[in-house]
Amino acid sequence: MKISGTQKRATLAVNGVRCGITVQAGPWVSGVNPDLIKIRPKKHSFPSEVIDALSIENNSDSRSDYFERDCVRLLPGHPLYQMAKAAVA
Repeated sequence: MKISGTQKRATLAVNGVRCGITVQAGPWVSGVNPDLIKIRPKKHSFPSEVIDALSIENNSDSRSDYFERDCVRLLPGHPLYQMAKAAVA
């Protein structure tokens, strides 16, 4: 697993499969861990290789037509954290 690039040109590579991502650093609202970093795919969802390798969060509610993109939350200690932090800067 590897994150390369910065800002809007960041990519995530898992098992030879690459996808474009956006990287956001917290805190967004008070009470959120300031060390939290979220990565989301530029397209609606991650490829199956990424889903198999990481813990993906998606809180979409199809009954109310609310569709959220996949998300991975990273905290210090995660193997991708330092790479994601470098991509934000």
